[in-house]
Amino acid sequence: MGAQPPEQQPEQEPQHQPEKKTQRQTENKLRFSLPPPRRWAIMAAAAGAGIGSGLLGTSLHGHAWFLNDGQTILPFGAALALLLLVSVGLFVGLWSKSSWIVVLCGAAAYVTAGVLSLQLGSVGIITGNLQGNVWLYGIAIATPLTAWLVNILLKSRK
Repeated sequence: MGAQPPEQQPEQEPQHQPEKKTQRQTENKLRFSLPPPRRWAIMAAAAGAGIGSGLLGTSLHGHAWFLNDGQTILPFGAALALLLLVSVGLFVGLWSKSSWIVVLCGAAAYVTAGVLSLQLGSVGIITGNLQGNVWLYGIAIATPLTAWLVNILLKSRK
């Protein structure tokens, strides 16, 4: 029983491959597949994203680690809530190609957090602890910083 030589297959002619589309042609096709959003739709999306971030961030900000028998507080919930707000603002700003839309998103989150902190007949509960302070003042700091970052990223694309 010897080894048999492999069967030779008949040579095939090279098939014509369709031309590869350039990346620009593909982008143009995708760009024109949907109409550009209108200004009011962009503003409504930014306000909705801000309200959603405000709701989720307010429910998340209270989580904290208490170390050394409560002597040290690490407000990780507020940090994660701010990360959520920054990421949503970054997405909305780059999607709309406007840094002012980030400000609208952050303002909607700030108003939402403020409304949720109100209690009838008493002072709000959000600023009663470290987590609330980090969340409330963090919105006011993170929003303009995110708008500034979006502005830099949009200018670098041009």
